[in-house]
Amino acid sequence: MAYHKILDDLLKWMFQSVGDELLAVVIVDREGLVLASLIKEGLDEELLGGIAALVEPVLKRISSEFQCGNFGTGSFDTADHRLIFCEAGPEAILVVVADAMSSIDELFPYAYLCAEKVTRILDGRPVSPVIPSFRVHTQDSTRNEDIVRILIKEGAYVLKTILGGDGSVGKTTLVNNFVDASFDKDYKATIGVSIMKKAVIFDQWGVEVRLTLFDLAGQQQFTRVRQTYFQGAKAGLLVFDVTRPETFENIEKWYNEATRIEPDIMLMLVGNKIDMENERKITKEQGKALGQKLGLPYIETSALNRDVVEEAFRTLAFLFLEKMKITEKLA
Repeated sequence: MAYHKILDDLLKWMFQSVGDELLAVVIVDREGLVLASLIKEGLDEELLGGIAALVEPVLKRISSEFQCGNFGTGSFDTADHRLIFCEAGPEAILVVVADAMSSIDELFPYAYLCAEKVTRILDGRPVSPVIPSFRVHTQDSTRNEDIVRILIKEGAYVLKTILGGDGSVGKTTLVNNFVDASFDKDYKATIGVSIMKKAVIFDQWGVEVRLTLFDLAGQQQFTRVRQTYFQGAKAGLLVFDVTRPETFENIEKWYNEATRIEPDIMLMLVGNKIDMENERKITKEQGKALGQKLGLPYIETSALNRDVVEEAFRTLAFLFLEKMKITEKLA
């Protein structure tokens, strides 16, 4: 089918971003039929067969426990493997298979985002196969040989979110495209701050994250007034223009400004305007390296691609929720 190529590309990105502990990624339908899969290079096909043997009984148990067929996200450990299951729409389930000592906290963001993308691919919507790096380097030695559901408390959350970065890097256009789903080519420099709101819905958990977006002016004359808006911010995007190296070089200044006022703020690094490929000066590798240096997830966007823009904000909201996850064992 037409979706096979992009599913294959998506799974390749998973391996590239997660690293050595990832052993296999399998996309199955509700009956356990494999739609797409990728196994770590150097491992034999026997492992995939063993994984398939594990997946089928777990899916049957999930189906019996949740008659409606909706279970959201869960994990299951064996002596040699750690598995995470994520619903990928009404028809499919993503199964991530990793080394037994892998951290659930590290794997969960990758599994969730990959499942979100699988859902859109199977729905026929345009999707970027790129999976950003979420490295958090946590230790998780807890073992669960029973199926464990990963839950987030239902309800509505308010997330004050700042957008920082030099002038004309595309912050305002990104926000407008996310909130209004429209692209305005007549850019006007932000005067101090622009405030907009939009809710992000996570149906699988019954959760709504209400983003209050503070689009901060990047010009030097607004430095003092800008500091007021950092106060109380829980999350933020630090944006640079991949065609203008100086905006990339100034990211550390923005990082220091934000963390000085809000030390616990959750930030993502964003390389914008990737559609301007012929004018690009900052490579993806440079962006990832800076993200690793600052301890931030790195993602690339283009205001011309609504799917990628929405993905950046949705990922930020998810990372906020991920810190509040809880688990429960099935009886």
